[in-house]
Amino acid sequence: MKIGILSDTHDQIENIKKAVKLLNAENIELVIHCGDWVSPFSLQYYKDLTCPIHGIFGNNDGDKFRHLERAKVYGVNVSYEDRFISTEIDGKKIAVFHGDYEEIIDALLASQMYDVVFHGHNHQKEIKTVGKTLSVNPGTFMDETSPSIKGASFAIYETQSNSAHIIEL
Repeated sequence: MKIGILSDTHDQIENIKKAVKLLNAENIELVIHCGDWVSPFSLQYYKDLTCPIHGIFGNNDGDKFRHLERAKVYGVNVSYEDRFISTEIDGKKIAVFHGDYEEIIDALLASQMYDVVFHGHNHQKEIKTVGKTLSVNPGTFMDETSPSIKGASFAIYETQSNSAHIIEL
């Protein structure tokens, strides 16, 4: 299964639109959002996505009730967990955490309980392996967060190969 991994989209409407087109073109079967959607109005730009979204909230997602409400109003196929997801897809154990407590990401990776850990928060796109666990930070939809972090991005994860790659927007 091909899974799109998003994080820290921060109401970046043009990049959300670009990403939806690319995710659809890649025949992504599920999108996982690692939090920091920010404003509920931005959900309307996911309505053309041809697969469901499953996500968590990050440290900048204050109005959770409105996110749930707006998803219904806009007809977006999205489901939310609060701050953490632990699931199995295609035989792969997956953890999803926003990343605002780096020690928790480190503990999830060190535990070796998961095949892959998806996270964000620091806007730094990175894919690495810790022991047997793949760590995927897809970056942000913000074009420039700081001089060292440039370029909006997301990731695609493939369950069969337990591998991921970054897509630049």
